Amino acid sequence: ANLYVEGWEPWAEMAWAGRELMLGFARAKVFKPIIRCAATHVDPETAERDMDVVKALFDNYGHMFCGIYMHVTDGGQITVGDACTAPQMEPAR
Repeated sequence: ANLYVEGWEPWAEMAWAGRELMLGFARAKVFKPIIRCAATHVDPETAERDMDVVKALFDNYGHMFCGIYMHVTDGGQITVGDACTAPQMEPAR
């Protein structure tokens, strides 16, 4: 991951495709959730497939997501401790 965020509800970001966030002084638009691939099953030291991360995600959380892809729309400085503002949700109609 490039960024880690504290204080949000678990998996909240999975429903944010198309929404914008402020990250420090930068702005980004959420593209889509990241679906984990089989490469996560491989032990980097032995090259053996030793665990099924994708299945464990699905069995424990009901999905295979592990983060979100974002496109930077306005560049700016981001430092440790900066705010990462969650997008405003559309009001119910």
